[in-house]
Amino acid sequence: MRKIGLFAAALVATASPLPLYAQEAGQQDAVYDDLKCDRACLLDMLGEYMGALRAATPSAVPLADKYMFTENNVSIPMGKGLWGTVEGVDQVGLEVADPQTQNAAWFGSVIENGDPAIFAVRIHVKDGRIDEIESVVHRKTALPAPFGDTTKIAHDPEFNAILPVEQRRSRARLKAIADSYFDTVEVNDGQVFAPFAQDCGRLENAISTTTRGEGGGAANIVDGCEAQFKLGLYRINKRVRERLYSIIDEERGIVVASGFFDHANEWNTYKLTDGRDFKTALNWPNSITLLEAFRIKDAEISRVEAVFTYVPHFMHNPFAGPDSTPPAVVTSADECGKQCLTSLTSKVMAAYPKRGDWKKLPWAEKVGYEENSVGLQINEGLWGSTTAVDAKPLVIADEKLGRAFWLGRIEENGQPAWGAFTISAHGDKIGRIEAVVRRKEYGAPYAEPKSGPAFSIVPASQRTTRSSMLAAVDRFYEAANAQNGTVPADFATDCEWGMNGQTVSPCAAPFSNRRLQSIEQIRDRKVIAVDEERGLVAVSTYEDFTGAVQRFTDAAGTTFEDSLPYPRTLQVIDLFRFVNGKVERIDAYTSELPYGVKPR
Repeated sequence: MRKIGLFAAALVATASPLPLYAQEAGQQDAVYDDLKCDRACLLDMLGEYMGALRAATPSAVPLADKYMFTENNVSIPMGKGLWGTVEGVDQVGLEVADPQTQNAAWFGSVIENGDPAIFAVRIHVKDGRIDEIESVVHRKTALPAPFGDTTKIAHDPEFNAILPVEQRRSRARLKAIADSYFDTVEVNDGQVFAPFAQDCGRLENAISTTTRGEGGGAANIVDGCEAQFKLGLYRINKRVRERLYSIIDEERGIVVASGFFDHANEWNTYKLTDGRDFKTALNWPNSITLLEAFRIKDAEISRVEAVFTYVPHFMHNPFAGPDSTPPAVVTSADECGKQCLTSLTSKVMAAYPKRGDWKKLPWAEKVGYEENSVGLQINEGLWGSTTAVDAKPLVIADEKLGRAFWLGRIEENGQPAWGAFTISAHGDKIGRIEAVVRRKEYGAPYAEPKSGPAFSIVPASQRTTRSSMLAAVDRFYEAANAQNGTVPADFATDCEWGMNGQTVSPCAAPFSNRRLQSIEQIRDRKVIAVDEERGLVAVSTYEDFTGAVQRFTDAAGTTFEDSLPYPRTLQVIDLFRFVNGKVERIDAYTSELPYGVKPR
């Protein structure tokens, strides 16, 4: 039975004053009822959640009428994401709880479509129901991150041990110590702000990263928490952002935090404090999202357990507050025609590798900027990592939409990638930039870019009107979502479909063969730019893959599988080429994002 206490009963039962806490902005009551749901109650609720996940039965979760459920920082409906792919959950995980904040958390691993994944979740309880669920799922991909043997996870029993009174610290002090850990990680240059126990150990994604011979990465360079920070191994962390401290357990000395490590990658090598050169794991901007538990004994960090995974650079946690909203951008051909749009685009792209030149650009009064669907500030992300841009890109300037589209090769610290940029004008100034970058690390299909695709001007007699091209594009997506074997009539006989620079299929084949079934839906479609002279239409979409169904049967009765075993969303830029009213080529450029990401 859950131990739901009553404030009135607590008032009668004690003659000592009730604990009072500063009433923060937004807090409804200045008196804290510490018996609303005690630790046992919270762990019971956590057990119900994990039991429901183990049975893949989201309806069994005691869910509040109003709730927020996130997976890797994307708010999605309960039952989506891991819920559709989970096949097993560890019987034993690290469990922690905090009656004051009404939060509980679980760390461990799951099986997803037969593959292991590292998993952590935080729940919040309100009025006997769960109204917040924050989950981090780390899947094994080609990206470089620790991934231990999930069959051998050993959660340190210290996390469950009650500390002697003399070894405990106040809530404020425990939070400050955990915060000092992140201060040490941030721009780690050898200066250590955090107090570490001599035997401090850290488990990250089920692998020890502080014990030589047991783990990997930093553990192979030097043992111990403090020694690694003194060496400056983690200097790549430009910031530790959106730090939230959801759980603090004074009796056990536990703090659970969430946040992001931003790897700006404005350089790809750096020096350790002993003079050695060290290379970054990736050449491009990225972030990791995490849930991290600290065990603090006698004011020293003795144990750390973390689950983290890569997310797009500067991703936002919805539990940290509302995301920023880009300003509306409206312009007309009178204000910025083709020449104006082309000029703005040329100036923007020329500024990227020059870093400081962004200050000289003609910005509108309010500007929106995003990379791979995440909003960030100018001079972040690609502004710090781009070392070269294509000298022969494809540029489409569409004065009717007030936008220009740039497609070609960019280099990040010398590493090539496909870059697709949409520059929107506000009057004759830059109002918004939307960048989509496809790097090789996400695997096939991918061909290294040499330059942007080139398309000749279509003879006037063979051109397709703007309205006809857009109608054909509509039919393409309608057929792709229908998945009923219908082939759009707009394909030329020899039409070919390319993806990330690599030709993958005749255009009609995926439709007639019903090979698009792994796509849940193609949504949030936006026409970026149209060029009648060259017969081009550039479109932005999002493709959702639930991963819940892995095997499909095509039109010929042949079984095929989803290419990846987990939920994901692709942000896609599709480029259509029309001649004589027919689509003769499609080129798609994709960026993998957490499942359910929506456009800003």
